[in-house]
Amino acid sequence: MGQSPADYAVVIPAWNAADTIEETLRSVAAQSVPPAEIVVVDDGSTDDTPGVAESVRVPVRVIRRPMQEGPGAATTLGVRSVRTTFVAFLDADDLWLPDKMERQLSHLAALPDVAGVFGHWQSFDGGPEMGLRPPLAGWSRTTLVVRREVADAVGPMVDLPARVGDMIDWIQRAREQGHVFSLLPDTVAYRRVRPGSLSDARTNLDRNRGYLAAARNALLRRQSAKADE
Repeated sequence: MGQSPADYAVVIPAWNAADTIEETLRSVAAQSVPPAEIVVVDDGSTDDTPGVAESVRVPVRVIRRPMQEGPGAATTLGVRSVRTTFVAFLDADDLWLPDKMERQLSHLAALPDVAGVFGHWQSFDGGPEMGLRPPLAGWSRTTLVVRREVADAVGPMVDLPARVGDMIDWIQRAREQGHVFSLLPDTVAYRRVRPGSLSDARTNLDRNRGYLAAARNALLRRQSAKADE
């Protein structure tokens, strides 16, 4: 018999991910500690992402949004739709390693003062079997597991210019509230790099606008806090 589901939900924002969503969902289904729920939030895809997600033999709930608003808005909607103690996230073209959630849930159980935990990831082109790039710290949606009450306290993931930087902005806001995050040294996920995707800096020269907006927002919040002192 398989292991009983743990008290966590997986939220997967997806846009035009029909070519990758099945493999992504199967990496969730292969977890040594399975989730209580998997939610795919389709962000106004123009391909058959919702249909492909629903056709995979994995228990999944698909929320369809008629228009694309961004991964931050899609992630926020997914979080608001679940009621588990922990929430994990995964981009619709990335993959989890089978023991990812087991490692991270054990870490959070041992450290109750830690709000959430990230891990390392390795990027790949085409498929992992074709070769992986060296591990990097994955301060990203794909590696994050967070306590539900922390997600609620920090609030929505806000989409920024070029639809990047929402996670940087969210992490900074969480830290400003005093929440502490850990980074596991383990590789817990694989990050797919596709030409033209947000993961491919070579073809997305506009992506830095989102990161600059995240930095500017943090500066404005600090200035506002000082003015209120």
